[in-house]
Amino acid sequence: MKKILMIILSLSVFGLVLSVYSVNTLKSSMTQHQKETRTLRNTNRMINSNRKQWDKQIANADVIESNELKNDGEPIASSLEQLQNHSKLVIEGTVYNLQKMNSPKNMAYTKVELHIDKVISGDKDIQGKRIYLAMAGGLVSFDHWYANMSKPKDFNHEILVNIEEAPLPKIGSKIITGVIPNVIDESSEYNDALKQSGFTINNSYAISNQQYNVWIKNPGKKKYVLNNTKVNKRAAKNNDLTKALQKLTDQINKKYNEKGR
Repeated sequence: MKKILMIILSLSVFGLVLSVYSVNTLKSSMTQHQKETRTLRNTNRMINSNRKQWDKQIANADVIESNELKNDGEPIASSLEQLQNHSKLVIEGTVYNLQKMNSPKNMAYTKVELHIDKVISGDKDIQGKRIYLAMAGGLVSFDHWYANMSKPKDFNHEILVNIEEAPLPKIGSKIITGVIPNVIDESSEYNDALKQSGFTINNSYAISNQQYNVWIKNPGKKKYVLNNTKVNKRAAKNNDLTKALQKLTDQINKKYNEKGR
């Protein structure tokens, strides 16, 4: 009889311990979910606030269409393997903010704050962190854009330079691209502009090829698209490149676009 009572007592204690463990596990799971929900809510609030500020800044700027972006010998990746080989990191990120930055004369760059959602290839330590990218195009004064040209000076008149082959991403959009470290210690007007805008070797990267190897998924869209709409228009001139980039775009959506499946 004592043995039976001991067994019943042991089972009761075990059941109690199991119940307490289950409750604690459930509480821990709920707490983690609440933290993730709170973080997501705060992030969305910050993105919306940044978007409103940027839209306000560019609202009255005259838009200048430019094709000044040149592929200065940068290799064009036409496969995932090439994208990884041509880059230090291949990343997927969310655009948190766009800011006007210092630029060399006759040029316009924008400071892009990017949250690294996933490291597709390369050092995983950067995942979950924020980095800065300098992307061609953006806000610049009329006088700065037309420096050393026979144009009337107008320091207070701002223009928005849109690079047709690499338009700026929207705040809140997703990006997949390859990046390499910024070599800021080399002397150049461009590197001086980066330093003046808060770029360092620790917090920034350069896009491997902004003209042909940046993919964008705008808010509300299901698929990534190549951030160069002029590629398709050039199909007759370079049909092989167009087909290769479309194939790579399809591969990226199939492999990395979870919500688009």
